[in-house]
Amino acid sequence: MPLFIIILFSFIATNVNSATSFAVGKYAGQQEYTNNFTLSKKLTIPDADELEVNIVGKTEKCCDYVTIYANKKFKFSGIIKQRIVVTGSSIRVIFRADGRTTDEGVLVEITTRLPANIFNDIKEQLVTATNKILKYGTNKIYLSINQNLQTLKKIHSKIKTTQEINLVINEVIDELIIIGQTYKEIAIMSSDIMDEHKQQLAIIDNLKQKTLHNIDKIQQKYQEYQVLLGDTKTKLEMFDDSLEKQKYNFSINGYNTIMQTLAEQQQIWNKFYSEQEIITNKLTTHSQKIKLLLHVLGINSQIYKQSANVALLRKNSVLKLDKLINLPELKNIINNLETSEANILEWLEKIKQADL
Repeated sequence: MPLFIIILFSFIATNVNSATSFAVGKYAGQQEYTNNFTLSKKLTIPDADELEVNIVGKTEKCCDYVTIYANKKFKFSGIIKQRIVVTGSSIRVIFRADGRTTDEGVLVEITTRLPANIFNDIKEQLVTATNKILKYGTNKIYLSINQNLQTLKKIHSKIKTTQEINLVINEVIDELIIIGQTYKEIAIMSSDIMDEHKQQLAIIDNLKQKTLHNIDKIQQKYQEYQVLLGDTKTKLEMFDDSLEKQKYNFSINGYNTIMQTLAEQQQIWNKFYSEQEIITNKLTTHSQKIKLLLHVLGINSQIYKQSANVALLRKNSVLKLDKLINLPELKNIINNLETSEANILEWLEKIKQADL
């Protein structure tokens, strides 16, 4: 048998039965899997932090399953074409078939997640969490406030140009009641909005920890290659043979190249972490400002309600509406929030452009 065929067969056998793949049925060289068939196997890539797991195949949908145990449990049947990401360096795969129909089988393969994929996932999750904090509830709040302020200005103008206050007083009272109720409803949302912000900030904090973990890993690898480089340089001085010297010089050049690459990666990760710190601080402050806004709206809802209950609006209605329209503290909070949002979005664009 030709040598290349022997090598090919050897590769296929190794791939099917390796520590990184699991196969039954046609993927294991058979036509189909058999009835009442069970197979369990642990797949491992030493020192991996995260694994990409690819599952393909076809089983009896109702009763034959492939189950994957990692940081979570995953169960598949029928026509299978899945890709999942799990934490850790190993998974347990179990295939179980009942005593009825069989099908073609299943192939499960694991690979180490590349640093660039991990980097991009962290970045995407950070962008998603940031957008949720910016969008959850605030757009609706701004819209309601602006609409209410415009309504008050129109009523204010109408009062100033109307000779008979009686003609518009009912309209004024109705609008004040509506505005007060609107602000009350928004203020009630406060706990939900703050809970959402808290949840997203926790996600961002976890992403920061992942970033630090990757920085530590790169530093550890750098130090390992430093040791290898030092040992190789020491061994180089022990040889006079030119071929041996060439071999060790080649290793030295390789280690230096790897260390340079690791240093560049660490620099990018460090910058990325700094940007995460900045945007976390901005988002925390932004969330606190929204909390203040919701509190102010809750107070204002009571003010509008009491203003609507005032029986004698005829002589002092203009003055009272002046106070309600100006509301400098409310305007300042909104202006600060809008500036804060613009600033966060600017930083978000920087993060989107970050690449490993």
